[in-house]
Amino acid sequence: MQPSTAFDLVRNAMKNGRVPHAYCLVGDPRGDALALASRIAALLLCEKGGDVAPCGVCDACRRVARGVHPDVLSIGPEKKSRVIGIEAMRETFLPWASEKSFAGGWKVGMVLFADRINASAANAFLKTLEEPPAETLFLLLAPSVDPMLPTVVSRCQKIDLSRGRMPPAEPWRSLVGGILAAHSCESGLRVAATAARLHALFARIADEAEAEVSEELAAQEAADPTAWSPPDRDERGAMVSVKAKERRQAIFQAIQEWYRDLLAAASAAEAGAERPTRSSLCFPEHRDEIVRRAAKIPVRYAMRFVDAAGKLQEKIEDRNLPDQHVFLEAFSYLR
Repeated sequence: MQPSTAFDLVRNAMKNGRVPHAYCLVGDPRGDALALASRIAALLLCEKGGDVAPCGVCDACRRVARGVHPDVLSIGPEKKSRVIGIEAMRETFLPWASEKSFAGGWKVGMVLFADRINASAANAFLKTLEEPPAETLFLLLAPSVDPMLPTVVSRCQKIDLSRGRMPPAEPWRSLVGGILAAHSCESGLRVAATAARLHALFARIADEAEAEVSEELAAQEAADPTAWSPPDRDERGAMVSVKAKERRQAIFQAIQEWYRDLLAAASAAEAGAERPTRSSLCFPEHRDEIVRRAAKIPVRYAMRFVDAAGKLQEKIEDRNLPDQHVFLEAFSYLR
C-alpha cells in the first residue's frame, strides 16, 4: 500500500470516529513507516484540526516534526542488546501511556523496530493493548511482523507499506550506481576513491538537509510572524538530522540493492540460466558490468556481500562510526 493511501485510511477512520487503538506499520522503521507514523501523529495532534490537519505550521505540528511533542513518545532497540527489553517497556513506555495527555487530547506512542521486542516486554505490552487507555494510539513500526508475538499483531490494525523490491530514490540510485560500477578493491587507492565519493554524497546530503530546514522555517515565520518562535540550536539540529537520515537511507539501500543485483546475476550464472533481465534489476544500466563481476564470484560470496552491505547502515547510524572509516573497511572487501 502506498503511504498516501494508508494515510487517507487513517484520516477517514478519524473522521468517522473509528480510530483503532493500535496500528502495525509494516515498512522501513527509518523510512516510509516512520514518515507515515509522524504524519499520523501530526494529524491527531494538529491544533487546527479538521480537513486542514496536519497543517504543518502550528506549534503541535512543528513539535511533532522536531520530535519534541510531549504527547508523542517513541522507543526503540537498546544500543547494546539491539532489542526492546522489559525495562524500557515497564519503566518508560507503559507509565507514559497510563498518564493523561499534556495537551488534553490524543497521545501517540511509537515502537520503532517492534519486531525486536523481546518476549517479556511483549507480554507486558500485551496487557495494555488488551485494555488501552482512552485517546491513545500505538504505532508499531517493523520491517516484518514474522518475528513479533502473534497476540500483539492480532490486536493491531495492519498497514503493509512493503511494495516488493523497489529501486532506491533518485538521484541517489544513479549516483551510487556510478560509484559502484567504477569501484575496485584491487588497490588501496581505488578503495579510498570509492570511500571518498560516498563520503562526498553524505556531505551533500547534510548541506541539502540544512538548506531545506532553513526554507521551511522561513516559510513558517512568513505564514504567522506574530506567533513565530524559532527552534533552539538543539531542536534545529534534530530537524536537520531527521531529514539527512531520510536521504542517507537511500544511499544505504542503493548499496545493498547493487549487491542484490550481483547476487541475482551470480545465481543465474551458477545455475547456467540466462542472465537477469534489465527489468529485474535495480541498476539495469549497469547490467553488463554486474554480470561480468558475477561471473567471477561464487554465489556464497555474493550472499556475503549482501550481508556486509546491509551492515553499513547499522555501523554508521546506530553505532555512530565515521562513515568514511566504515566505507574504507567495507569496500576493501566488497567487490
